[in-house]
Amino acid sequence: MNIPIVLAVFVVVCVTLIAGQRDDCEQLKRACDSCVNRPENAGDRNRNLPTLNRECRRRTRNTWVWRDINRCELTRLNCLGSDRG
Repeated sequence: MNIPIVLAVFVVVCVTLIAGQRDDCEQLKRACDSCVNRPENAGDRNRNLPTLNRECRRRTRNTWVWRDINRCELTRLNCLGSDRG
């Protein structure tokens, strides 16, 4: 068998498998929201990440207006940013 053809097929299979594992960030956020919004988690004070929001607001006050984010939004943003590098 021809080595370049085998390598080309191997590369195509690897790329296809890797692309198939890409995270669906919106689905991840929906799953997080459904978990966080359960009644047993209603008393969770850290759901809205008060320390992170306070620090980000303080550090960026001269640059832009910080909008508070919750744990699930941060998870989604982290998922979206995983493609950057």
